[in-house]
This record gives sequence, C-alpha cells and structure tokens, in this order.
Amino acid sequence: MERKLNVIAFISGGKDSLFSLLHCVANGHRIAALANLYPSSLSDGADESVDLNSFMYQTVGHSLIPLYAEILSLPLYRQEIRGTAANRGKDYHHVSGNGLLQGNAAAISVAGEEDETESMVTLLRHIMIDHPEADAVCSGAILSTYQRTRIESVALRMQLVPLAYLWQYPDLPTPEPRKAGLLEDMAAVGLDARIIKVASGGLDEDMLWENACAEGTRKKLAKVMKRFGGSVLGEGG
Repeated sequence: MERKLNVIAFISGGKDSLFSLLHCVANGHRIAALANLYPSSLSDGADESVDLNSFMYQTVGHSLIPLYAEILSLPLYRQEIRGTAANRGKDYHHVSGNGLLQGNAAAISVAGEEDETESMVTLLRHIMIDHPEADAVCSGAILSTYQRTRIESVALRMQLVPLAYLWQYPDLPTPEPRKAGLLEDMAAVGLDARIIKVASGGLDEDMLWENACAEGTRKKLAKVMKRFGGSVLGEGG
C-alpha cells in the first residue's frame, strides 16, 4: 500500500503551488498546513503591494495569501524572508554554522551573509511544533533546478519527503508534445490563474488580468515565447 503523507504545502499565490497542492490531495495525501514566506519590508509597515526581487521566492500577490487559508479551511503559517541570494549556484549546498559544507560540492556564498533559502528552515520548524505529524513538503517547482534543489536541501535536512508533482511536467512523455500541457490540464480542472504582473519581452499591460490557462491566452503566450524565448508556463530555471 502506498504511504500516505501529511504535507506542509508551500504556497506563493501562484498557480503552480496551488496545482501541486491539488496533486497531493489527488494522490491521497493530507495537507497538514500551508506555508508562505513574504517580503521582510511588510514587518515594517510597508505597502503590502511590494514585490521582492528574489532569486528564490515569488512574492507578487502575497497580500492575498490569507484568503487561501480561509477558502481551503487550512492553517496558514507565514514568515518574512530573511537574507539574500548569498549562494547563487544552480545547485544548493548548505554551509553549517561551524563552516562545514553539507553536500558534495563547494558552496558559493558570501561570507557571513545568510542565504534566503534558510528562511524555509525557521518556518518549517515552527509549523512542525504545531503539526508533529507532518512528514512531507510540497512546492510548485516545474523547470527551475535552482528552486528545486533548495527545497530538497531544506526538506531532507528536516527529514521531510520533498514532493514536486509538477517537476518537468511539460516534458513528460505524451502522445504529442505539449509545451503548454500543464496550462491545458489546469484549465481542465477549472483553475483560473490571472496574470497580475508581466516581466518578459513581448508582454505588456494588455496581458494583465488575462486567465493564463484560457486557450486564447495560451496561444498568445506561445506566440510571444516563440519569438522572444522563455517558457509558456511562466517559469524559468
């Protein structure tokens, strides 16, 4: 019998983390809690519309995160993001407090500077005090090795099973190649993912509030990405 897990679901406000959560449920796992990291400037009373330019975290739209807990009837734990992208290597290897490398390769970091990845550790520790049954963590990583290896590093150090149901989703074997297949599958289950920020060549404010999963939007995105490069799914890596 397949092991059923108690999952802490990282949510960013984006379509991918929510769809990954739905995959957890579809595979028989239980969502124990929601976890979210937000820009530290919020703790100083700054405008909640602030969007952190982070290597690791999506923060645009973070002010709506509390609605997730209300709609899903799940406990939500939030913490500010501390540190910067001190280690900018594609793969992540944590350096312990005594300076010892935890991994097989050298870490690229700035001496004495905390990497923003470690914010996940503090947040997960807090959640696991209230939910000791938690034994897994899920994220919406699709194409970004940078993101996936950091989540795996934290999860494995905390003895949590890392789940990434969307990983390499567009490249999974199918009868016909579908680079926008993930968006099609999201549309099939009724997911309505609105575009609230554009930051790519060929995309302007006319795309704002379009449903990224809708057929018409998918075609527009595919046309733009063919010309300028990038992923129709909205993630790099």
